[in-house]
Amino acid sequence: MQVQTATLKALVQGEKQFQVPIWQRQYTWKADQHGQLWHDLMEQYRLVTAGETSIAGHFLGSFVLSPKDPMAAGVSHFLVIDGQQRLTTLMLLLCALRDKLAQSDPQAIEKYDEVYLINKFYSGDDHIRLLPTDEDRKPFRRWVQREPDNNAGDDISRAYRFFAGQLDAESAAGLDLETLTQVVVERLEIVVIHTQPGDNAHRIFQSLNGTGVRLNQADLLRNYLFMLLPDRAGDVYNDVWRPMEQLIGVDNLASFARLDLLRRGWDVAKDDVFERHQRRIDPVSHDEGQVEAAIRELAVQAQHYKRLIDPSVEPDETTRAGLQRLARWGAQTAHPVLMVAMDLRSREAISVEDLRRVVLLIESFLVRRQLARIPTNALSRLFVQLIDKLPADGAFVDALHRELSRDRLYWPGDEHVRNAVRTQPFFHIGRWHQRKQILEQFERRFGHQEIVNFDEAALQIEHVMPQTLSAEWREHLAQLGQEPDQVHDELVHTLGNVTLTAYNGTLSNKPFERKQEIYGESNLQLNKALVEQEAWGREEILARADALAELAISIWPAPLPGVTSGAGGFDWERVDAAIEAIPAGRWTNYGALAELAGTSAQAVGNYVGNHTEAANAYRVLSADGAVSDGFHWADADDERDPRQVLEADGVVFSDAGFASGEQWLSPDELATLVETADDALDDDPTLGSTGDS
Repeated sequence: MQVQTATLKALVQGEKQFQVPIWQRQYTWKADQHGQLWHDLMEQYRLVTAGETSIAGHFLGSFVLSPKDPMAAGVSHFLVIDGQQRLTTLMLLLCALRDKLAQSDPQAIEKYDEVYLINKFYSGDDHIRLLPTDEDRKPFRRWVQREPDNNAGDDISRAYRFFAGQLDAESAAGLDLETLTQVVVERLEIVVIHTQPGDNAHRIFQSLNGTGVRLNQADLLRNYLFMLLPDRAGDVYNDVWRPMEQLIGVDNLASFARLDLLRRGWDVAKDDVFERHQRRIDPVSHDEGQVEAAIRELAVQAQHYKRLIDPSVEPDETTRAGLQRLARWGAQTAHPVLMVAMDLRSREAISVEDLRRVVLLIESFLVRRQLARIPTNALSRLFVQLIDKLPADGAFVDALHRELSRDRLYWPGDEHVRNAVRTQPFFHIGRWHQRKQILEQFERRFGHQEIVNFDEAALQIEHVMPQTLSAEWREHLAQLGQEPDQVHDELVHTLGNVTLTAYNGTLSNKPFERKQEIYGESNLQLNKALVEQEAWGREEILARADALAELAISIWPAPLPGVTSGAGGFDWERVDAAIEAIPAGRWTNYGALAELAGTSAQAVGNYVGNHTEAANAYRVLSADGAVSDGFHWADADDERDPRQVLEADGVVFSDAGFASGEQWLSPDELATLVETADDALDDDPTLGSTGDS
């Protein structure tokens, strides 16, 4: 490669054209990048007008150019491997300078055009010195040829209007446009890298620290693949890649590129997607035919991915409904296995009925685990690791059922579901929309003729026995011979005590008899049985729980016989996760943790007291917000005052020593924090890579 320092003037002058390959991303710079460039230019402008030209100019970065036809006569063409965002922006700025100067000096048009913007003696594409991607070409040509559309909403037009606006504002303050032009073309320092035959242009491109909008993993992959197609790039991009982008959306390409690796059984973090694809393609990188075949295979897989992100395109009605439920659930962790199943179906290795079964098995695995409060973290890795154990033939579905049923995967059996529905705090398990989806599936299974449109109905999850016991409810339970607080603590959030209704605000904590009148007006079968009850206490709640458990068992199939429920004894993992998730400046109490975990406040207090190694244990206070008398640090030598530590975190205490109720975390908020932490474990953060091509 050849490397030289230059100015913009030296770079663009002469009969040249800089072509942005059609497979490069569109122009993406926005106001932030335009503003930074303008700030840098104004700094240089002030130096020049102050006569301080001995100070170095502003370094703009590197441009990687690949000579396209070095021996041809006429216009010299260069592919812009890296630098198109900066080069496009500077050319638009020169257009804006030209047009502003032309208001007082018509000759400015000819001067700027011939020196910087066009090749005067050539027509067609060769007429302009910068040829952007297809999507940007038309608006860019309009501004170069002074055929503006001031209402255009594309990024090219927005860039021109930004600089035109700055010139108007600064000119009123005495900005000298000729001096600013000198700054643009002579005071911006660049490094120009010309690749030579045999150079690895993409490796050079990767090694540079580009300026502006960072490339994501899909951008890097696309650039790499098409640099390997010097002869076929145009046709393959137009015939294969662009239709794929249009099918799934450019914003989904990075996620799809990762999923293509996951479906192969490769557990890859988001920021390693490009590198892993590169390792996969490198062995055939010398063969354009095999590189093209790899791109075409991606396009085939994109057809399957489309059905995951937009299930409405799935042709089979039953499969479509299942995929829609999984999409609403947020079952992205299962996408690798679903992609494999869809691919097998497309090759007729499995039947339509098999694919329906795959979708239902995955839905059952997720729903039953939630009903039994099995932690959701690590599901992504679980599904990826399954792939190597599943045959690529008609035995796929039975193998999936068998592998999901293994003890260590904790797919709850029927008895486990029955027990969990009776005892677990359904209202605090999973996410709100997932709980609502389970109740909606119950309603659908009743099969009554008046079909509810769940998308339009403003249904909420409602507690039959209210979350806060009124005097009427206490009396109601006492008349049944039951201790109100005990029944409430044990059963208020269980599945047997919740329903769906659009009258949530109306029902509130009204007496059971009044609630029955409102339930009687409901069109939902879930509520019809409530109207027939003479009372609502422990026996009624458990009976309804048992009925709903049987309904769940009939909807979501069980694992194969022999599956166990996992480790015995109470699982404190959810309490540990909640304590760990309490942020600085917030606190919770033992009762909130108990409600979240489905146990008693006393049990939580004992547990926390004996497990003070938890980093945030000091953020768990008594019911009134005071530091517990029995609290002690894990380190016996630690003499810090826990209240002072909390105050340093941002917790506000009253003079009486009680933490602010506004900073208290409710069970719902704790549940959300736990679910967010679980998602973070399953999904690595996306990191971009350098470059502005």
